[in-house]
Formats: sequence, structure tokens, C-alpha cells
Amino acid sequence: MMRLLFLLLFSSFSLYGAAYWTLSGIDKANIYVRNGVDSLKPKSIKIIKQKMLSMLQKENIKTNQQDSPILMVKLDELENEGIHYVYVTLALGENVHTFRKDKSNTFALTYDSHDFIDADAGELDNEILGSIDFLLAQFSKHFEDDKD
Repeated sequence: MMRLLFLLLFSSFSLYGAAYWTLSGIDKANIYVRNGVDSLKPKSIKIIKQKMLSMLQKENIKTNQQDSPILMVKLDELENEGIHYVYVTLALGENVHTFRKDKSNTFALTYDSHDFIDADAGELDNEILGSIDFLLAQFSKHFEDDKD
């Protein structure tokens, strides 16, 4: 129960803040899905990957390129009394140079967006796919806004 409250509190912080991520200059990306939802059908994972690739192609972002940023979907689940609570994350990670004295190269999240859903077992796959659509649309809009 405490984990659920923590997830709700954490997700509420990101609801009201202005986006401080920048997506300008992104011209290539690879995809990755980390599934923490045991009952999600393998077909749904394939659909998630297809949706990610389709959005990237629509935005003219090359895929399957070596040394590219990683667009990642992460699904984390809590189940309580037949209800599945899923925390969905869409993030972009890439190698960046720091402003430290040694100008070290590190991997950093340069975009991060979240959604929190609850569903019964029968609607779980559809709810997750709807959440993915929502997060990818946000990413796409932010990408378009940063082009200007």
C-alpha cells in the first residue's frame, strides 16, 4: 500500500510542472521495452514496439542506428485485489558530456514522461496500449514544438 501511495505522490509531481526537456537535434533513436507486468500479453509488447517505431518514423527519426539515443518504455505493476496499478514511463536516454572539469561522458535521461493507470485483468492490455498512445503523442508534440 505504501508503494502505491508513493507512486501516486511521485506521479502527481510531474503532472503540474512545465516540461524542461529538449528534443531538438534528435535525428536517430533505438527502442527498448522493459516489461514489469507479468500478465501483459507478448502480442501487446510487439504492438508497443510497433507504435514506438511508427511514431519515430513519422517524425523522421532514424531507427536501428548504432550509437543512438534509446527511447524506452518501462512498465511497473502493483496488483491489489484483482486491480492492476501500472506506472508507465516513456524516457529517452543518451550519452552526454558533463560540464565537470574532466568533461566526463555519461548516460543520462534527456526526456522523461509518466502515466499511471489502474485496470482489471480483462482491460489491462487495452489500458496500457492507451497509455502508450498518450505518452507517444506527448513526445511527438514536444518534438514538433522543439523543431520551431
